[in-house]
Amino acid sequence: MLTASALLLATATPASAATGYLVWDSDPQAHPTQGRSGNWTPPELFSVREDPEEGNLIRIKGESADGWEYLMIELSRHDGQRITEGDFTDQRVLVVNHGLGWYDDGAEFAVEHIAYDDEGVISEFDGSVEHHYRDEPDSTFRAKISYRR
Repeated sequence: MLTASALLLATATPASAATGYLVWDSDPQAHPTQGRSGNWTPPELFSVREDPEEGNLIRIKGESADGWEYLMIELSRHDGQRITEGDFTDQRVLVVNHGLGWYDDGAEFAVEHIAYDDEGVISEFDGSVEHHYRDEPDSTFRAKISYRR
């Protein structure tokens, strides 16, 4: 099952290079997603935003058109510095699903590409996230993100 999940994330391609995708899956004991998986591609709601006033965190949101499914991921660095391209380990990630959220202060994320428009707003983002529920087995949440605005 883990191999299938990893393959899904590794081979995900955007429906449209102009807008991107958010693909996620989680192990059975992953909090707060409990084994659910999903993906958002337009026309459903999907966004990536940086919030300098909240410690330079990057907030990734996806919501189904019917409002039934909602997912938010917040990436942040412990030192409060701006997130740049690179691999980040032992950092703080929040995952929120169906109104429940869980922080992992030892999460991993990678930013493969990030670009900003003339106003300093994220216009392009490619990355991946691994969020864990403590040190329990079968508790990993994974996401792959590609965003173009």
